[in-house]
Amino acid sequence: MKGPILRKVHPMPLTTRPLTPDFGLEILDVDLRHLTDDLIAEIDALWVAHPVLLVRDQLLDEVQQIAFSKRLGEINIHVRTDIRSRSHPEVVMVSNLRLENGDNIGALASGEAKWHTDSCYKPKPDTGSLLYALEVPEDGGKTAWANLQLAYDALPDAIKAKLEGKRGAYAYNIFDVDITGDDDVKNIRAKTPDVTHPMVLTQPVSGRKGLYLDPLQTYGIEGMAPAESRELLDELTTHVTRPEFVFEHKWRRGDIVLWDNCRVLHRREPFDPMVPRLMKRTTIFLPPERYPVPFQV
Repeated sequence: MKGPILRKVHPMPLTTRPLTPDFGLEILDVDLRHLTDDLIAEIDALWVAHPVLLVRDQLLDEVQQIAFSKRLGEINIHVRTDIRSRSHPEVVMVSNLRLENGDNIGALASGEAKWHTDSCYKPKPDTGSLLYALEVPEDGGKTAWANLQLAYDALPDAIKAKLEGKRGAYAYNIFDVDITGDDDVKNIRAKTPDVTHPMVLTQPVSGRKGLYLDPLQTYGIEGMAPAESRELLDELTTHVTRPEFVFEHKWRRGDIVLWDNCRVLHRREPFDPMVPRLMKRTTIFLPPERYPVPFQV
């Protein structure tokens, strides 16, 4: 009689394969319930080099997801109380499921989430996101990421010169799929006054530059007339989301994707609202000595 199949905690070094020819990695044969200093250091090094990482076939509870997140950076508590986990406020629920009284248990429901970057409306955005899939539809609900560094590299020199030293203006904008009432929007905007961030960020050590903007929440560019800044922002959004800069992911149960909000935009396609979807997200402040950040350190 054969004994139980034992799964490797993780190989050394980690085995990976590319998600696209140009960016992103899948980390293979790792169990994130068993964390070591060496494992965290390897994942951090991979994340520094690649703005999107995928780890499949995980089985984490909220405590374990939080523990993993905290090993990569200082964890953030979301400004919205209604979408936090009832057990652990560090976890944000992303789901179309509802409570018995009809309230959503989390954010984003089942509609489209257009291109954006998380928490750019704050003076100190939480730059790292970790999204864990517990229940996903077979069709629809794919998430895509657009690489802001690749997009910057491909800009004409004239546009790069125009953006040099410019700062974008940001305001909290609740997504169309996630409106819970005008009072909610007003309360959040009161807690998060408008801010500005550089339009171009430089990654430490490598010196690589990338765009930083949010098609939903960047409403202007300092030093430019509203019409001029709107035209440039629209042009940049079209440029950034060209297919050659985009990775699209079809979720499976047990997937965890890590992404750097300062190096990618992301969007989610809609799906059948009658099909359950449950994701759990944690967000962190990535170490500014290794990752680009839009605020003064």
